Amino acid sequence: MKTYILNLPSALERRKFQAQQATHLGLDAQFIDAQTPADIPDAFFQSHAFSWERPIKITEVACFMSHHQVWQQIAESHDPALVLEDDALLAYNTPALLKVLDSLEGVDHISLETRQRQKLLARRFKPIESLNARLHPLLQDRTGAAAYVLWPAGARLLLAKFEQHGMGLADAFISSTYALKSWQTVPAFAIQADMASAYGVSCPIAPHSLIAREKVPSPPTRSNLHDLQFKLRRLVAQLRLAVRYLGCFWQARRQFVGIDKAQF
Repeated sequence: MKTYILNLPSALERRKFQAQQATHLGLDAQFIDAQTPADIPDAFFQSHAFSWERPIKITEVACFMSHHQVWQQIAESHDPALVLEDDALLAYNTPALLKVLDSLEGVDHISLETRQRQKLLARRFKPIESLNARLHPLLQDRTGAAAYVLWPAGARLLLAKFEQHGMGLADAFISSTYALKSWQTVPAFAIQADMASAYGVSCPIAPHSLIAREKVPSPPTRSNLHDLQFKLRRLVAQLRLAVRYLGCFWQARRQFVGIDKAQF
């Protein structure tokens, strides 16, 4: 399975770590230069910065478009691929997991990570007995786009959503695409560097988020009517969450997804 690693050209420490991690795990890895604010034309930014539930910062637009360019490559292929942000720490048994996932059918997206927030998972699952793990349908997630496997059909769904509705934060955009047949690995096979200490895992790179470190303000709204539009969008988004939960709570439960610490 191909692995795409999103990496800012200036983040040399992370690139070195990801190259070492890929070599150690035997991943077929390709680095993708993540976009920066300098790569986003102002006209493009202005046309997309107001399409979500709040104004999106230019750093967040760049992050979304970095994922978007990988989605395009996967959509044009015939096989699933692992997508990593450059601060993702992978379990040692990830290669064995990828071999299992490569043969799955009827799946669009699988999340490999956890961030100490509850996820809404279906009670039913597919066992992966060789890895002492399970795959649960992922019915609602909130955060995390640092490590996921995406199939071509899933990539095309995400691209079509962008064309129809515009962008959002990358993780929220994926998790709110309910048309995706999404699953979650239990335990998780990946965490981000900023979560390493919370899970008692040694972190070989600086744990801070490069996006969060950028002190970039959100673009100002244009009028009181514009403010009202954002409030309505947030309300609609919360209603969608509630409807989603009510539609499947009888077959699901909210739970924290842990890790197998021995594999990190």
